[in-house]
Amino acid sequence: MMRICTALTAAVFLAACTQFEDEAALCTFDENGRLILEAGNAIAACVEPASIPVGATQERSGRLTILEAPLPPPFSELDKEWTPGPVTDEPKLARPPVPPVLSYYIRAFPQAKEPAGDVLDLGSQHTIVLRDGCFFLDREGDNDPLVHFPYGTALTIDDEGYLAFGSRYEPDRMGTVRVGLSAETGWFSEPSAASPELAAACGDHKVVSVTTVTDPFAWPERFNPALRRYGERSGDRPAQIIRRANACAVRQAQREADRRLRDPNLEPIDCNLFWGF
Repeated sequence: MMRICTALTAAVFLAACTQFEDEAALCTFDENGRLILEAGNAIAACVEPASIPVGATQERSGRLTILEAPLPPPFSELDKEWTPGPVTDEPKLARPPVPPVLSYYIRAFPQAKEPAGDVLDLGSQHTIVLRDGCFFLDREGDNDPLVHFPYGTALTIDDEGYLAFGSRYEPDRMGTVRVGLSAETGWFSEPSAASPELAAACGDHKVVSVTTVTDPFAWPERFNPALRRYGERSGDRPAQIIRRANACAVRQAQREADRRLRDPNLEPIDCNLFWGF
């Protein structure tokens, strides 16, 4: 059993390094992209980095930049009721915050060293982006802070190949949210100074801690009562409601990205017509 931290290059800083039984050392590369092996190790003894996620740009440093991502249509049917049953199985830590196959692309993933317990439930949303291997909270202006993640957040690749935030735990009922999309971030702290290790990896930026990074549409069934009321007002059939609500959600997410990255004067798209409570 090896620790992920010792297998990474010196430029990579992970604030939370956790031991797992099935981990293997990550292959490391020199500035020309050639595989570096320790004396006596075979190529099969290390894990090569995963393919570059969909929509990501690889910088000259080898790290990734992701500023936006498309929203997958969140709604599928109107019949389900939002009555999630209690989680009877105790959640168990099942994966590291950064899988070895993704570590090469990430400079830093600062994270709480233990679960936070009960925290103030604040329904905030922010877009978290990746710039040259460092995660930033994308805000107006040029002084975006770095993100300090909660203990339970992990990086993953979703079903369509996009880099996403998921959970370190099983069972996982929160799904994933893509890097570059608006995420539920819960309570967030005031900006503070970065640790020396984080500043060395990502530059001298302020840091903001968040208490969750989850998909606002993690339980689409909770929107169904509002969608059904829209159908009663409009006379639309269920298939039409789903199609129109999905189209609005996708357009709204794209417009948010356009306003952040290209033209802040664009009018926002409001989908409360469909799921306003």
